[in-house]
Amino acid sequence: MMKDYYKILGVKQNASQAEIKKAYRLLAVEFHPDKNGGDKASEEHFKEVSAAYIILGDTAKRNAYDYTKGHHKNYTWQHIEGKPTPVTLLILFKRIKDKVLHANGKVNQNALFKVIDDLLSKENIKFLIHVRDIATNNLIIDEVLTCCIFLSENLKSDLYLKLTTLADGDSRFKQKVALLNTRQDTLENAKAVESHDHTLSRTSKIIFIVFLTLFIILFIVSIIRL
Repeated sequence: MMKDYYKILGVKQNASQAEIKKAYRLLAVEFHPDKNGGDKASEEHFKEVSAAYIILGDTAKRNAYDYTKGHHKNYTWQHIEGKPTPVTLLILFKRIKDKVLHANGKVNQNALFKVIDDLLSKENIKFLIHVRDIATNNLIIDEVLTCCIFLSENLKSDLYLKLTTLADGDSRFKQKVALLNTRQDTLENAKAVESHDHTLSRTSKIIFIVFLTLFIILFIVSIIRL
């Protein structure tokens, strides 16, 4: 489970970016290893504080983190001084995917698109390509493609363009998109067939009831004539 970064920094969920930055600097000074004689507990807390600031200090990552926690608020853009890693971004994308998969189909498409689009900023994509952690980049692409299942074609196409850049010429990306679209088409066709079959089934029942009613009427009429 992802840690409560607000609690680690000792700030409220509606704290401003300035308040988060101030809290981080105070805690970083307090728990810095150089000021605590190499104390292991202080060192671990310093790492937690740094990790929390990497997420909450950057508005795009903070929005994504809040989205996974059920808080939907968009913050004014502000970049951080800390250095994220490809895995940091992967964890956020994975959390977003897990949330939508457990939403029972109740997904706000615009909110989902917003957090993913912000995380896939030009700066983050450039960073991911530069680091060249190809395995992690492919996992990020997989997480985003899964989330795209819940988006409209227009929103999906915008993200596909960014993922194409992130794929950096990897031919497997096009295969993944083609496979995903094929699966969606199959699912939609299956739903259409199911709906059609349901309609036919209901029509058949109605016809049966009509014929049964006519049969009863004719039977009653024949008895009366006798």
